Amino acid sequence: MDSYLVLKWLHIVFACIGFGSNVTHFFWLLAANGNPQARAEILRLVKKIDDRLAVPSYVGAILCGATMWYWRWPAGSSWMIASLALTLLLAAMGTAYGPLMKRWIRLSYEAPAGGSLAALSRALTLWWAGIALSVLVVLYLMVWKPALW
Repeated sequence: MDSYLVLKWLHIVFACIGFGSNVTHFFWLLAANGNPQARAEILRLVKKIDDRLAVPSYVGAILCGATMWYWRWPAGSSWMIASLALTLLLAAMGTAYGPLMKRWIRLSYEAPAGGSLAALSRALTLWWAGIALSVLVVLYLMVWKPALW
């Protein structure tokens, strides 16, 4: 069995699990729209999905991807450099998103109709959309491997 193909398969599986669990967030939040108590509970579950499924999957994808790059791809591949830059940006965004998500959950329980909750909800929803879009760009780069420069 070719070790590189096993690593590539794991990389793809990890990326699918991470992205797939993140995409579900939108639907979870829509289900709680208008119900403050349900929103607080759903946010808590979304955070749990992130912590226990999405984040470990992304770490696995990064480790597999970095190993494959080291193993087979030239260091100057433009699509790889762009993917790594976006991955570093995503890691920073994800690291900052976690504590803000905890604040969102706390505010959802404490002040379900507060103005600061609505502003934070909008900001974090846009942040999540930016993360999802960035992951889609990385997935595009992984599959198509375009020469960017």
